[in-house]
Amino acid sequence: MPLEATHLRFALDLQTQYCIKDIRKYLSGAIYPDSRYATGLDKTITHDDKFLLPEFADTDFKKGWQTHQICDLTYDNVRKKLFPDIFPVDYASYNESEWIKFTAMKIIQDMDDIHFFDLQSSLNCLDYADNPNGEAISEIKRYNQIIIDLYRDKKVITLTEHVKMWLLLKPGISLGKKIQDKAEEFLNNPEMVRRIKAIYQEMMASYSEIVRHRLLDKF
Repeated sequence: MPLEATHLRFALDLQTQYCIKDIRKYLSGAIYPDSRYATGLDKTITHDDKFLLPEFADTDFKKGWQTHQICDLTYDNVRKKLFPDIFPVDYASYNESEWIKFTAMKIIQDMDDIHFFDLQSSLNCLDYADNPNGEAISEIKRYNQIIIDLYRDKKVITLTEHVKMWLLLKPGISLGKKIQDKAEEFLNNPEMVRRIKAIYQEMMASYSEIVRHRLLDKF
């Protein structure tokens, strides 16, 4: 789903929904689920609707983790709403072409989102790491460091840098050039860029409705 600058922005925008005592643990939790790319955990272990339940969020780290799940869920619903012409099927049945488009869009959104919050201060929080599923803490720290290195002291993140991040996490990935080419194609289309940039505000406008519906008004 969204990349980590989007997740950090989203977590900060939802911060008032929680009583946060340790922002380091909260923001580290917000990117934790995607550390599975480094640790090898199955997605079902770090991403599941059960993490949306109010009782799950009983620590600052888990509150951040919960925002990650909300962000993914909301993004998926907004993507289907705003781009039915591009994504006519569910993510589970994507073919390679659709996955490339999906990833290119996420990169462009991430590149835009870094301008709307204090990203550099947020990166300082990622020196905290936790391993709630017993993963090697060294691999979680490695993942956090990859994210820090991607964004540190940069006002602009290039497509090449984003693709390099994917290669660090998935050394065998063979689609880097195709992702970069598709992202460049989208960036050269002003209407497509406008639509991609509209995703985030639509997410914020609709997230509570989407989450309540999914959990039968338990959230």
